[in-house]
Amino acid sequence: MSDKEALAIFSRQRVSQDMVNFLVSTTNSIIQVKPSKPDNNSYRQRLTKQPVIITPYSPTISLTEFIHNLIKYSNVQTPTLMATLVYLNKLRNLLPANSIGMETTRHRIFLSALILAAKSLNDSSPLNKHWMKYTDGLLSQSEINMAERELLALLKWNINIKHKELIIALQPFLEPIKQSLQRQRELESTQRTNYYKLSQAQSRSNWSVRTGSSSASSSYSIASNLSLGRDMPHSISSNSIISVPESEEEQTQQEVIQKRMPLSNRSLNMMYKQQPPVKMKRSTQSFNLLSSRVY
Repeated sequence: MSDKEALAIFSRQRVSQDMVNFLVSTTNSIIQVKPSKPDNNSYRQRLTKQPVIITPYSPTISLTEFIHNLIKYSNVQTPTLMATLVYLNKLRNLLPANSIGMETTRHRIFLSALILAAKSLNDSSPLNKHWMKYTDGLLSQSEINMAERELLALLKWNINIKHKELIIALQPFLEPIKQSLQRQRELESTQRTNYYKLSQAQSRSNWSVRTGSSSASSSYSIASNLSLGRDMPHSISSNSIISVPESEEEQTQQEVIQKRMPLSNRSLNMMYKQQPPVKMKRSTQSFNLLSSRVY
């Protein structure tokens, strides 16, 4: 089972809670966050300036719920959602281990990675003003634009996703698929082997039944011939009855061979016996001619 086949199967799956949990753990491993007390007054002022289509809630929303809302509002599919893992892994290798962000830094990182994946993989994707609405007022459009530009600068505008990178990032999801497909193929092979064995056994049993019936018929014919030999007068045995047609057949075969024998193999006596000489009659005219010549 190859990784390519497992990746094709995985891309057709629906978004699950395991995928969301894996995205959350990967994003949390990128940077540490220093908790801070939220300023409710500033948050309320920002909500009044930027209208949203969904009722806003506390800015201390968890990353898990934040990702769930993005999936729900944008209707993002599994290939685009899980492609963000490639950008998250690259960013984790680029940022220093002792870097510390604020409370919404992880939300910005994931959203910027999702925006890049949607723009690079899809023909049409939501604009940043639409993503701002999907955040329920947690981030403004300027903050989303700045987060996207910062991620592009860190990646040096190398947003191409290679097949090998995607397989490495999705290996925890591809391995169970490969194992299940391997078990399924082994089960199918055992079923085919059992079917082949059953068919072979069935053919052998049919052959034994046919041979048994043929032997029974031959024994029945021999017994009938013996009974006929006993019933015949003058104590003629069955062997003599059977030998008579055989001698006749031999005679007929010899006659056919003699008729078909080539001339080179036949003797003069045989040819003479088969074709007796024809006696020629001399005419009287020939004698008259000879007699006239003599005189």
